[in-house]
Amino acid sequence: MAELKEINKEQLLQELKERVINKEITQKEITNILGKPKKVEMISEYEKPTLDNLTTEDWKKACQTLTKNKTYQEEVKLWETVDNE
Repeated sequence: MAELKEINKEQLLQELKERVINKEITQKEITNILGKPKKVEMISEYEKPTLDNLTTEDWKKACQTLTKNKTYQEEVKLWETVDNE
């Protein structure tokens, strides 16, 4: 039977780097094999909204957006079941 061999991480990464340099494998292939990393969104600046300045039209658009949002609608149903208990 085949045995699993413990691999030094640094050696593995160095080997992958050398193969990319020698064009034996592409970075895209490595990413596809290992799985794509989750995209991280950084928020560096934000403006705190003031609810007093919102117009009736703004509220209408917000309500329409929430009506179409599946996650929000599932949460509403969940809270309704909690309220009924």
